[in-house]
Amino acid sequence: MFRAFFSIMTDVPAMSMRRRFRARFEVLAFHLAGRLIPVLSRRSVVALARFSGRLAWLVARRERRVALANLELAFGTTLSPDAKRDLVRKSFSTFVLTGLDYFWFSRDREKRMADWVVVHDDNWPWMRQGATIAVTAHFGNWEILGWLTVQHGSKIASVAKPVKNPLIDAEINRMRTLSGQRIIPREGALRSLVRVLREGGTIALLLDQDTLPAEGGVFVPFFEVPVPVSTAAAGLALKLKVPILMAFCSCNEEGVYHCHTRELLLPEDMEGMTPEAVTVRITQYLEKQLRDDPGHWLWTYKRWKRRLPGFDPARYPYYADC
Repeated sequence: MFRAFFSIMTDVPAMSMRRRFRARFEVLAFHLAGRLIPVLSRRSVVALARFSGRLAWLVARRERRVALANLELAFGTTLSPDAKRDLVRKSFSTFVLTGLDYFWFSRDREKRMADWVVVHDDNWPWMRQGATIAVTAHFGNWEILGWLTVQHGSKIASVAKPVKNPLIDAEINRMRTLSGQRIIPREGALRSLVRVLREGGTIALLLDQDTLPAEGGVFVPFFEVPVPVSTAAAGLALKLKVPILMAFCSCNEEGVYHCHTRELLLPEDMEGMTPEAVTVRITQYLEKQLRDDPGHWLWTYKRWKRRLPGFDPARYPYYADC
């Protein structure tokens, strides 16, 4: 732990002194969490996440404002101000619990997954039968979905956005690899993803992130306001004739995760469709999930920051680009 604490001083020489000390603190906190959180009871972990969510509501003013603006765009007057505030607190708690459970499930993972993760519906076997594109979002615990896929006997690969601290990023990816997942660097990722699918594996993609048209994104309606969405899943599915599986994992009040794969797009369902049309369908599935269970999405993300030229700018939140 202490070797990692001090190695940031030499491993990242381009950092300013202030950033180095911050990075060192982050490494220390990361390793302390890795030792302390796994020994806590499930009830304690869930209570800690709830407390942190309430605390974040009080201190994270910038993120709170973004989340409330997003909820206003998505739900308008159909939700009361009190309901929107409750959803923001729950969203904060969900994000904290996802981080805590990265550590908590690192100990006795198989047993804890058996005790605290419930799998619903019958679409999971598709990932054992051949190449599959699993699509999810920053909803609930997306890490659990990766572990589940491995448990169901499928090889899984994903493109992970690196965290700012390179030592922590390396440790997170090491743990993912130990669980049986393959992490693909963003540089040249498309070729690697094609290879995984041709070998009969599963690739996991988070499609609720901002993707510029120059990087393969296309503007599609999301809560009736256009946002740029990656066409990677649609393009790969059409090119290789593989199914797209929508997967989500959310936690109940007792700390039990419930994982669903409710929508499945088969190659014959996408026959004759364009990548843009398939991307619209995927985004509709995601929106339906958020309407049904809004408290588990990361509402603090500036999802509507890119404006579609020609679309009414008043429909976008305050933080959108001009």
